[in-house]
Amino acid sequence: MNRRHFLLSASAVMAGLASQRPFASSGAEPEPPPGGGNAIYFVPGYRSDLAVYKGEPAQTSALLRKSFPKVFTQAGTLVTRVDERDGSLCRALLPVIGHKISLSPDGRRAFWNSMNGSSMVSFDPDSLALDVFAKPQGKDRIGGGHALYSADGEILFVAERKANGTVRGRPRDHHGLISIRDARTLRVLESYDSQGIGPHDMAILPDGKHLAIAHYGVMNLARMGERPLVVEPSLCILELASGKRVQKWSGPTGGHEVRHLAACGPGRVAAIQINQSSAEEYRRFIETEETISEFDAWASPGEHYLPAPVGFYDADKPGEPPVLTTAGDGRLMLQGQSILYDPRHDEVIATFVDSHAVLVFSGGSGQLKRVIRTDALGLRYPRGVVLHPDGIHYAVSGSWTGIHLFRRGSHEHLADRAIHSVFFNHSHLSVAQA
Repeated sequence: MNRRHFLLSASAVMAGLASQRPFASSGAEPEPPPGGGNAIYFVPGYRSDLAVYKGEPAQTSALLRKSFPKVFTQAGTLVTRVDERDGSLCRALLPVIGHKISLSPDGRRAFWNSMNGSSMVSFDPDSLALDVFAKPQGKDRIGGGHALYSADGEILFVAERKANGTVRGRPRDHHGLISIRDARTLRVLESYDSQGIGPHDMAILPDGKHLAIAHYGVMNLARMGERPLVVEPSLCILELASGKRVQKWSGPTGGHEVRHLAACGPGRVAAIQINQSSAEEYRRFIETEETISEFDAWASPGEHYLPAPVGFYDADKPGEPPVLTTAGDGRLMLQGQSILYDPRHDEVIATFVDSHAVLVFSGGSGQLKRVIRTDALGLRYPRGVVLHPDGIHYAVSGSWTGIHLFRRGSHEHLADRAIHSVFFNHSHLSVAQA
């Protein structure tokens, strides 16, 4: 066995052990811990231009940027650390245009991949102090937004994309890659083709031997303000030890992108699709409404979201397309964001930002089971969703403010446990046990 196979086989086994544990969940419901919650939440904050530190914009504060490498001249991204035990906050600005914070299984390390940016960092999850600053592989690469730790916390699997540029060549010329990095130094150990365009979210399947990757399928354009060209959105399953493609589902093209996913059983993956539209397409979608509706303050200029399904993919049925689940009211499925699997109740839980809704699906059939209108609960623009460390609840975070708890299975809202901190706009929520 060569070095590559030894390294990736070992890390795959470790990651697989971690992945398998949740799927074996059974028995009596756990009891709530005495004294309330024991979670530490980590929330990225995109709008550092709207944060103030010592009377000046946080993104230009010399004090907040004192640890930044000189090569990093961008605004940076805020991180907010919330201790559920006492509600205390810690904030920092880090040299990354970040999307999702990855935490090691023991909660002692944190990694932050850039979202279409040229940096990635590790930092101390207690103090939020910068540890290692690194870059994607080569000048033609940018961060893909997500990363995974192996179960022992020693290895990182990092999504990297082709950098922005003119659309030319074949789709495979625009493939991204998965870099395998030492979690301490961020040094690249190995890498392989992600087998798709614009790799983003990833999940290790329960067998510990395979990696599922969501691909936007977008060929980035050189000129700012142009709508992206969706060429080949896909969900790929690769063999961890070799990088060999085991399966690939492509399509549809034209507008739908495959962005976020969750492993929801042996060989099964649930994935959020996104349908970005033009202003005219969006106008036609809402012109039948008789009420005055609000503008989506968090959408990028020129972006409009139309309804898109959640796809349920089965690796044990390679010849079959995914099961696509939609709601009867398309307005419930606008801009799907985060998605997770609750193994205790065999449910997939996903947030839909523009719909102010959390939707619950059957992990086995993909059937829509429940709709939770979070705006009626005081939680607007739901973004992040994570399973709480207590094994009983899950948490949902609002784009600008708020983390609300719900009971797994019953989806009871715990209004008295809500946290009302400000997060400065984000996409995902990460959690560790205190």
